[in-house]
Amino acid sequence: MSRHPLLARLALLVIAGGVPPGCGNKTPIQPPGLVQPRPPTSLAARSTPSGVTLTWRRPVTYSGGGRMNDLAGFEIWRAPVGGGPEESLRVGTLTLNDQERFRQERSLEWTDTAAVPDTDYSYRVIAFTFDGYRSVPAGPVEGRFSPSKATPEKPKEEGEPGSPGAG
Repeated sequence: MSRHPLLARLALLVIAGGVPPGCGNKTPIQPPGLVQPRPPTSLAARSTPSGVTLTWRRPVTYSGGGRMNDLAGFEIWRAPVGGGPEESLRVGTLTLNDQERFRQERSLEWTDTAAVPDTDYSYRVIAFTFDGYRSVPAGPVEGRFSPSKATPEKPKEEGEPGSPGAG
């Protein structure tokens, strides 16, 4: 065997081994279990004139403890009370668009306008990131749409979308 092909291979190995990876990531790689969002907290349900309104607090850290800045939104799942997981279905998605804001919304709400009056439901909420990591579900919390006993919705503040005088 000639020395030139052997030297050429050796030179390529040295060059390839000396080139740093170009991904630009300067932090250690995290296992998937540490980069999934924590679940939402303080999940509650109440009947309003338009349906069952869920409220919760947004997670701000990953399950591994690091600060989260890529939270994309929440999936809302509903099942009849007493029903099993096979009866659960996704009834909504709340998409966030405040990732670049200095002060992000901490308390969030979503209304199930498809709830049938005088029916008991069990709700769960799952947080998800832009790259598809999902939290364990928050909940369940039970809610009943009772239009006759519904808590009036809070009035919109001046300047909020849908309020009188908002342009």
